[in-house]
Amino acid sequence: MLGHLGKVVKALLDEGIAADHVRAGLRRFAEIQGHPSRLPSLVNDAMNARSTGLARPGIRPNVPAHQAWTNPVDAAVAYAEEL
Repeated sequence: MLGHLGKVVKALLDEGIAADHVRAGLRRFAEIQGHPSRLPSLVNDAMNARSTGLARPGIRPNVPAHQAWTNPVDAAVAYAEEL
């Protein structure tokens, strides 16, 4: 298991993924365990996680809060020549 996990970590680092992201993925892997092939997905989650503006951190940790679209105050300035 450790050998397989080491190979996955090496492959992620060889792809140019930051060591901090790999460490965050490894921390999550230690929490949930499972198969080493899950590590790239956990590292991806760590890379996409945002520290602020999360909608439901307990349910879906990567989903940002919804921000509704609003009309600009001055449409001519906002869209310039696109109108």
